[in-house]
Amino acid sequence: MKTIKIYLIAVLSVAVLTQSCKKNLIEINTNPDKLDDVAPEFLFTGATKDINLTSRNNTSKKYATTLTYMQYVVRDDGTADVLAAPYWDPAKETGPNPGFPFYDDYYTGIGRDMHRIIDKIDLLPADNQKTYQGLKAIARVVDVYHAWRIADVFGALPYSQAFDGDKYPLPEYDLDFTLYKTFDQQLKDAATLLKQNLTGQTNIAAQDFFYDGDYNKWLAFTNTLRIKIAQRYEKRDAANLTSVLNDIATNFSGNIISSVDASFAYKHTRDWNNNVDDINAILLNYDASYPFVELLKSTNDPRIKFMVRENDLGINYKGYKNVQDNGTVAAKAELALPENTVRYYGKHVFPESTNSSYGRSGGVRNKAFNIQGSSSPQNLGVLSQIQTRLFVKNGGFGGFDARSAPGFMHDTEGAIREGGTIKMKTLYLSYAETCFMMAEIAEKGGNGLGKTASQWFYEGVQASFDQYKAIAINAYIPKATEVTMGTFKTDLPYSGLKSIYSQAWVNFLLQPDEAWAMWKRTGYPQFEDVRAGVPNKIGDGSSIAYLESVWNGTKNLVAPRRSALILSTGSNPNSANYYKAIDQMKEKSVAYGKNAEDTKGRIWWDMP
Repeated sequence: MKTIKIYLIAVLSVAVLTQSCKKNLIEINTNPDKLDDVAPEFLFTGATKDINLTSRNNTSKKYATTLTYMQYVVRDDGTADVLAAPYWDPAKETGPNPGFPFYDDYYTGIGRDMHRIIDKIDLLPADNQKTYQGLKAIARVVDVYHAWRIADVFGALPYSQAFDGDKYPLPEYDLDFTLYKTFDQQLKDAATLLKQNLTGQTNIAAQDFFYDGDYNKWLAFTNTLRIKIAQRYEKRDAANLTSVLNDIATNFSGNIISSVDASFAYKHTRDWNNNVDDINAILLNYDASYPFVELLKSTNDPRIKFMVRENDLGINYKGYKNVQDNGTVAAKAELALPENTVRYYGKHVFPESTNSSYGRSGGVRNKAFNIQGSSSPQNLGVLSQIQTRLFVKNGGFGGFDARSAPGFMHDTEGAIREGGTIKMKTLYLSYAETCFMMAEIAEKGGNGLGKTASQWFYEGVQASFDQYKAIAINAYIPKATEVTMGTFKTDLPYSGLKSIYSQAWVNFLLQPDEAWAMWKRTGYPQFEDVRAGVPNKIGDGSSIAYLESVWNGTKNLVAPRRSALILSTGSNPNSANYYKAIDQMKEKSVAYGKNAEDTKGRIWWDMP
């Protein structure tokens, strides 16, 4: 971690958009001497522009980490070592570190800037301050959300003494086992301010890429975030979750996220990642996983059309038609086999699956079909990919890598579109997630804020479908407008917590960090041993989700459970506080692990 310093904002990108977000971004340079001339709302826009994804590496970071850990995707590789690389051998002293970028994002960006906005508002004349109380509350909420994400996966961060270099040049670390109460109080204070229906507030509709200046939606999100954080610590402090729920019910009229439109999400600028080179690794190097695809297929889930890309085994791909028309007799016969009429196949995730006995789901994506009179076979992708358009514009096609050439697109996928015409967003806390969170609480006998567990569950299923359909349409996923729920929701059985966790797992495809957190907190989806020729529960029609045990032939490998809190190399004057924080986390819970790099260890809230 870099030494924490106070930075003046040297350059802020300020986006001034209409409600339709169709105006061009205007870049405004501000130097420290003229910072007072920039209004707080413009500082907010510049500070949140393409939030958390300003680095291209941040965009692709989750491919090999939480998307892999939670078995949505798997490397398209036939070697056991590559499949084993993301996981720990529990008997070894070293293993992978997820390396999340939350620290740098917070201390050199969003956290620093939210504090400066709050400080700027506090220095305004009294009358001006009154017009910015709503924005001040919002800035506090954004700050808390991103600080909590650090605590959630690292366990410690300088917080109470951060961003005040004069008073605290060497800030001490706050620990997650006290921070969760601090975060809740700050969120409650912000919610109390937002609840007052402040009049005369500055209109920030054009500067707020989250909620277009709708303070009531910010209030609902703030309350929902309080519940989310309290639920994360439920095993450690169940009474706190009860208290937070009752407080929101009593003092805030149960106002939480209540529609897809009110989901907490960021609408990216039009020019965000128009160049897909390198971030299209999800198209080039990853397949959809067997557990994910089989669950969707076994329940006839219509979201499969939004979430998984069809393989090449259909007449909408010119390579398939080439084999049909020009393949050898043997190739045509093989193409006609029933197994080659299925458009969705996932790949096994565990290293031992590279053994030929696991069939095509243990192999790699492409299979060669011989062509008459040609020494070059036609490759067809028999394994499916995750729907890459959810993550990258044009699904990653159109990059410099020859494998992303437009000719590999299916006929039904249309042409490459101008990046500025594709609307992308990042989900942080959706209405569907809110529903599943409340369903779990109600199922356990907690305050369901007026609804039963099954009511919340089925609302979550509907919300997830609606959210993904809207995203799919904006991302130009083929025929997304034609997909309907059908009888999926009415046919889906409700079996308590297992059903809730299963549907939450499906919904978290675009929030794999949250799927990872849910798995750590609840143990679901549970692992299932998959062995060639032996029946297993994956896709068994029960509608319950399972992950594959990561079997390497002799033992099960394990996914990391936290990120390593790393001290920057070289001289670091704050090293004493750093080592103190590591010792405190180890003393608080033996499950933390041997050292900071022991990422199979657990943050305090992640109880064994």
